[in-house]
Amino acid sequence: MQSTIKAGKSFPLGATVYPDGVNFSIYSKSSTALELLLFDHGDAVRLSRVIAFDPRRNRTFDYWHLFVPDLGPGQVYG
Repeated sequence: MQSTIKAGKSFPLGATVYPDGVNFSIYSKSSTALELLLFDHGDAVRLSRVIAFDPRRNRTFDYWHLFVPDLGPGQVYG
């Protein structure tokens, strides 16, 4: 079951682990679209999940952000 993605916060930058999930925040001045790629492990050949950032909901100025519930330390992403 996939949890509902939340808008997230623009600060702090990077992947920040919280007890209930992970907030991702990325600075990109010129991007018009962004996707978060999740993998089951470091040697995975295939993606386990792709989450598209919504520019209206997941962007504040030049910061793209979203919160993924139920992720934790060790999640492989790109």
